[in-house]
Amino acid sequence: MEVGVSVEPRAARAQRMQDRFEWPVVVAALLTVPILVIQESDFGEPWEVVASILNWGTWLVFLTEAVVMLSVVPDRRRWLRHHLIDLAVVVITPPFAPQAWQNGRLFRLIRLLRLVRVAALRRLLSLEGMKYAAAVAVGTVIVGGAVFASVEETTKEGVAISTWDGIWWAVTTVTTVGYGDIYPESTAGRIIAITIMLVGIGFVALLTAFIADRFINVQAGTEAKEDLILAELRSISARLEVLEDAARQSDGGR
Repeated sequence: MEVGVSVEPRAARAQRMQDRFEWPVVVAALLTVPILVIQESDFGEPWEVVASILNWGTWLVFLTEAVVMLSVVPDRRRWLRHHLIDLAVVVITPPFAPQAWQNGRLFRLIRLLRLVRVAALRRLLSLEGMKYAAAVAVGTVIVGGAVFASVEETTKEGVAISTWDGIWWAVTTVTTVGYGDIYPESTAGRIIAITIMLVGIGFVALLTAFIADRFINVQAGTEAKEDLILAELRSISARLEVLEDAARQSDGGR
């Protein structure tokens, strides 16, 4: 009994820690693609440094998760058996691996496999998930616009680009309106534009899926209620038939 009492709180604590790591792991896994794009392209400084920092940062997220989970789970061997992908990401994709190893893109893309087991992705279609996605989209527009203004500084005609101009450009970009009054000329500006467009398209796709999911759930709930009402009506009809039969037998006996 004492073992059961001690294991249960530890299992609950392990689950709480796993839940806390979900979104950091999602972000770290998704950053794998832009990191590879930057490293495979000749963008120069400071992008190479940024990619290196992100590479280390994302890997440290996976390492921290594995270390923390192994320290809190009740059964480490069982956790390792059921989390082989987590272990593979930490062991196979370290930033300090030999250069020949790192040149193999497939090894780095193993980090994307961590998305398979993330329950947080399944919660994206919930109301809380949509709030999070909307916050990310708005934050991307504001931050992206401000960074764009600092990177581009002036338009092709030499007109200074203010932070408000940058945010205006980000809004027109994320909504795919694209008035063309301001557009990126530098490589950094184009990377920011690509990021904003992908975030906008992703948010619209997620919003569409959320609305469709709501309609499906409403329809399923309506059908379930109709089935329940029909079942109740059948039950009432059956009871009435029993009562009618009993009444007929009573009248016949008289």
